[in-house]
Amino acid sequence: MKGKILGFDEATGKGAISADDGTRHKFDRADWRGGDKAPVPGLVVDFESENGGAREIYPVGGSAMAALGTIGADLGALTESEQGARIAALMTRSLAVPLALLVLLACFLSALTSPVQSATLIGLGNAMDDLGRVAAAQEMLGGGKSGFDTVQTLLILRFAAPLTALWLIWAAWSGKSERLPMLATGAASIVAALMVVMLRSAILSMVPDFVRDRMADGISLGIGTWLLLLAGAALIAAGLGKLRNPLAKD
Repeated sequence: MKGKILGFDEATGKGAISADDGTRHKFDRADWRGGDKAPVPGLVVDFESENGGAREIYPVGGSAMAALGTIGADLGALTESEQGARIAALMTRSLAVPLALLVLLACFLSALTSPVQSATLIGLGNAMDDLGRVAAAQEMLGGGKSGFDTVQTLLILRFAAPLTALWLIWAAWSGKSERLPMLATGAASIVAALMVVMLRSAILSMVPDFVRDRMADGISLGIGTWLLLLAGAALIAAGLGKLRNPLAKD
C-alpha cells in the first residue's frame, strides 16, 4: 500500500500513516526502512498493512525522497522557531531587508562591462588603476585627463551603498526605525550607480573622437548598475511610504 506519514514521535518511536484508501495505520520505529533519518510528516511511503498497523515502511523513491522529506521538515521546523519566524517577518513585513539584500547582491554583480573585462562595483578599484595609467599616458602626450581625477576621487562614494544596506539590515533586525536607513540606502545606491555612469563617460572622453562611437557600443553598464538604480528608487519610495511589501499582512 501507499500513503503519507501523518506524524512520528521520536521519543516513543511511534507514528501513523494515512493510506491512499483513507485508512490510518500505526507503526513503530522498528518497521521503518528509510535509514537513520526519522520519518517526517508528508513523506510518501510504501508499506504493508497488517492488523491495522504498518510494517516494512519504505520511502517512495528511496533515499532521495527521504532526504527531500527531511529537508522539508527541517525548513518547516526553522520557520516555526522563534528565529525563523523573525527572519520570515523581516522578509515580509516591509521592503527594507529584501531591497537591502538586493543592493548587496548588485554590488557584486557586473557594474561596467567591455569586450576586454568587466568589473563589479566593489572591484572597480582595480579597473581604475589601469585607467589611471592610460590617463597619465594621455596627459604626457599633451591631452587632458578629461575629469578622470575627479571621477576617481568621487568613486569612493560607491562604498556607501553596501555600508548603508548593512545598516538598514541591522536596523530592521534590531527593531529600530527603518525610514532613515531606507532613504539613506536608496540615495547611496543611486549615487553609486551614477558614479559608474560618470566613469563610463570619463573613459569615453579619453579616447580619440574617431573611435569613440565604437567604444561607446563596447562599454556598457552592467546588471549591477541597473539593479542599484532600481533598488535605490524602490527604497526611497518605500521610505516615503509610497511602496509596500506585497507579502505584508494588513
